[in-house]
Amino acid sequence: MIWRDALSVPLMLAFVSTLAFAIQLLIFAYLYSSHHVRFFQYLLWAWGAYTISKGAKLLDTLVPSFDALTLFLSGVATVGAVGFTLAAALAHRWNYRLRERDLVGGAALAVLLALATTGWGGEENTHLVGMGLGALQVLAGILFWPMGPRLERCRGERLLAAVLALWGLHRIAVQFVPPEPATATYLAVHTVFVGLYFLATFAVIIMVLERGRSESERLHARLREAERLATAGELAAGMAHEIRNPLAAIVNATALLTDEAGLTPDERTTTLAAVRIEARRLNRILSDFLQLARPKEARRTPGDIGAVVEHVSALIRDDRSRASRVDVKVAVDPRVPRFAFDRDQMIQVLWNVALNGVEAMNGRGRLSLEVARRDADVALAVSDTGRGISPEHARRVFEPFYSGKANGNGLGLTIAERIVAAHGGRIEVDSAPGRGTRVTLLFPVEGI
Repeated sequence: MIWRDALSVPLMLAFVSTLAFAIQLLIFAYLYSSHHVRFFQYLLWAWGAYTISKGAKLLDTLVPSFDALTLFLSGVATVGAVGFTLAAALAHRWNYRLRERDLVGGAALAVLLALATTGWGGEENTHLVGMGLGALQVLAGILFWPMGPRLERCRGERLLAAVLALWGLHRIAVQFVPPEPATATYLAVHTVFVGLYFLATFAVIIMVLERGRSESERLHARLREAERLATAGELAAGMAHEIRNPLAAIVNATALLTDEAGLTPDERTTTLAAVRIEARRLNRILSDFLQLARPKEARRTPGDIGAVVEHVSALIRDDRSRASRVDVKVAVDPRVPRFAFDRDQMIQVLWNVALNGVEAMNGRGRLSLEVARRDADVALAVSDTGRGISPEHARRVFEPFYSGKANGNGLGLTIAERIVAAHGGRIEVDSAPGRGTRVTLLFPVEGI
């Protein structure tokens, strides 16, 4: 009965502390599997050493006959834990790395200090070693505190620094007021210790997750930069390819024009007309490229999309050179509400899509422009009776400079997709060889 009363409090504290330390060690090990940061590795080792130290004290409470061995093991583990904590602080601040000689020297020092506290000088050496370990822990806290521009800032640093410093001061204070087992002071001292340990664990988890998030953001930024450079390279290659043909035609035409005796007046007129056509083609390519590279910001105001469709259909009917034998049909659902869009950009998108349909029919067929509601979206559908698109080509129609037309620059649908995306919408393409193509522009309507 006396044994149970005397040891119930120390036994309970030792068991709870060991269990809590082991659980937090498992949490650290799980986090380290995906966050390989050097200072976190050393803290993982430190938390492992604290768990061993608490386990040794629990064994000492359960089996008093192993008193000397368990005290020695606990002392070595405690010294090792403080040493690894200091190494973590140095790694965090100056990217310090433990080497084999450091580990060997630290292990030898831990053994010597453990022997000094258990059998070479008694209580006085124990207090000196305890104050020294407390001072090292305070130093570790100072090193974790963010100071100067060289240290990479992240959340949790100040909390961990403050907790480690308080933990070290607590270790020093205990040397002057050693608590007796199974007393209120003993319970208070261990409660403070466990509380500081939990706060330190919480701060470390915050730091590791924050570092992982920052690293993920940096990787995403590098990926976006690589994608941007790759896209720029593709655009540059596409531009060079598109410019080469009209430029070569202009050079050949100017070479013919220099030979005044070799051309008849009609041939000269035809050659000059070809130069003008190719020059306009170059201007169109450059204009489209500039619009793709530097798109204008959408200035959206509430409007009637039906009026835009009627306007584009009139432009197609009036274009006799390309749509002289195209039957243009317009169907606008009167229930479609007004919504905010950029009128000029919407006209351009609808014109580009409709013109692709006209050219797919070689200027002969039926072109349908339809406006209807689809759930929370307004759907603008452009259908043609042309030759259609194969599935492998349909996946590439929005790529810059990809075109199935002999004189197309492949930027029309790319620009259209970007404008639609700027309006918060999307484009769907339904096509198959021999049965025409249906392109649907979907725009979200907010607030209805």
